[in-house]
Amino acid sequence: MGSLGVRVLPSGKAQLYHTRRGAYSTFGTGIVSAVIQGGEIHCQTDKGRTMIYRVNNSETGVVGPIRVW
Repeated sequence: MGSLGVRVLPSGKAQLYHTRRGAYSTFGTGIVSAVIQGGEIHCQTDKGRTMIYRVNNSETGVVGPIRVW
């Protein structure tokens, strides 16, 4: 079974992963925090911006950022 998670790497990129299958995709730059909310990943950058990515239909990667502010 398993579930999706997101973590921030020391390089400042976020990584989408599956708890049993491992890493799926790495995305973004300058990210300091990331959280999954529904089908979206909300990321805060080191410059104070918020970037929202959408998890793709197969749940193996992300689309976006779809919103930035």
